[in-house]
Amino acid sequence: MRFHEFFEYHRKLYRLLRSQDKNFLSFKGRLHVYILALSTVLLGCTFFLLSLLGALPSEKDGIAAQLDVLLEDYDRRIASSFSKLAGHGILLSQRLSAALEQELEDRNASMADLSDDPKLIEALEERSYGILEQTLGLASCSGVFVVFDATVNTSIPDSELSRAGVYLKIANINNCDPIAPILLFARGMHEVGSRHKHDFHNRWELEFSLRRLDMFDTLKKNAVPDLKSCFFFSPRINFAGTWENMIMLGVPLMSRKGEFMGICGLEINSLYFRLIFPLESPSSLPVTGLLVCREGELLAPSKGLNSGAYADNFSESFSESLHTERKGALNRYISPQECFVGLEHEIRLSPLDDANRWVVALLVPESAHIFSIHMKYMKMAVFGAVFLVLSYLLSYLISRRFINPILERIDSITAGKAERTEIPEIDDLIEYLSRSDASAPAQEAQADMTEYHAFLSNIETLSKAERAVFNLYMKGLSAQEIADHLHLSIHTVKSHNRRIYTKLNVSSRKELLIFINMMGPAERSQQS
Repeated sequence: MRFHEFFEYHRKLYRLLRSQDKNFLSFKGRLHVYILALSTVLLGCTFFLLSLLGALPSEKDGIAAQLDVLLEDYDRRIASSFSKLAGHGILLSQRLSAALEQELEDRNASMADLSDDPKLIEALEERSYGILEQTLGLASCSGVFVVFDATVNTSIPDSELSRAGVYLKIANINNCDPIAPILLFARGMHEVGSRHKHDFHNRWELEFSLRRLDMFDTLKKNAVPDLKSCFFFSPRINFAGTWENMIMLGVPLMSRKGEFMGICGLEINSLYFRLIFPLESPSSLPVTGLLVCREGELLAPSKGLNSGAYADNFSESFSESLHTERKGALNRYISPQECFVGLEHEIRLSPLDDANRWVVALLVPESAHIFSIHMKYMKMAVFGAVFLVLSYLLSYLISRRFINPILERIDSITAGKAERTEIPEIDDLIEYLSRSDASAPAQEAQADMTEYHAFLSNIETLSKAERAVFNLYMKGLSAQEIADHLHLSIHTVKSHNRRIYTKLNVSSRKELLIFINMMGPAERSQQS
């Protein structure tokens, strides 16, 4: 259909609708329509005001507002905890440095003598053990370690990538502060571990491998006596051969003369991280919190830790980086496996963070976010439907309470059975009609004979249905009686009345009865 044909069709349809009888609705029906229309307008105004006030479901005031508050708290807790962790690490470095330097002085040795001297290394590990164990009991961490800048045997292959030291880990991490922590001896000389009667880790090794401890060279390169300016948090490290992933704090060991002796530090593994940084979302959305590294527009979950609803399989499922799209109130994080929406804050964990740009982020699966929005709109739709149904019931109750009595009184008036009521307006109408009936003979006498003859000739223009109603009026029946006689509704009879008045050129039922009363027997029989 062409445009002008489409336009012409709807123009004709509009004219047809305009030409229809505008009084097809009864008084009661109009009341229902008016109340429903008013309710619809009020409902629309309510939604409009809610949208202006920001109360309708949207990306900004829904999940974004919740995540913003949650992220502030998550960021604050992580920053505070890692700041305390750094303090414990610096104190550990100071205590170990003093103890190691004293041990070397007592043995009239230096760090240069340490490599290839198992006895001296064992003595330093033993001297360090008590300090490490005390620190593990004081600091909120899952492990503690010291790495010397020396190796037991420089003649073995890759000895330049092997360093002696001690590594203690907590085995029973089932809460943030175990009452009786079980320690595992993960690195160090077997004699030292046996002496302290701790179980050995099932992946115990004699020395640390620098291949898995990249921060050793970083700290050695940046080591200065002012430890507050050279500690470092590593990206996530996997403990070889296990499920454990961890972030490790490293602090240089410095002698009083400024000589680099090695590093020490603490660890937070993935399980401990989830215990000390739980996430309780205010909604039912599965929120995951991350402490990860950012590489340009990529977020790297494989270089950090996470907690929250999605944490159990996040690290395993999302080994690839998440591409970030910054649009609107929420960022969008895209991976081949799944897309997320969320927010992030950049956080500085250490003075050497130039090598790693850390961010704290909260992510929600995009599918869950979309479902949440749809559910909110569904609730609004249900509310609107219930509101309109209640409005219709209200209009029905109002019509029964106030409109029905009025219609009943009007029907009694048309039937000639008018009685006094408790409604002032109806009583005034009855009184007026009584006066009109009393003056009917005078009005009959004054009727214009020209109009009367036109009335007689116009009777022929009535349709068959209208003629049936008119004939019953000539017999003296009321509108209600006509409806009962013809098995029609009172509204249908009233519709016939309006058309009869128009065709006979009369303005009311009273004027119609005046002309009917003027008709003689011959005229009545002729019209019957």
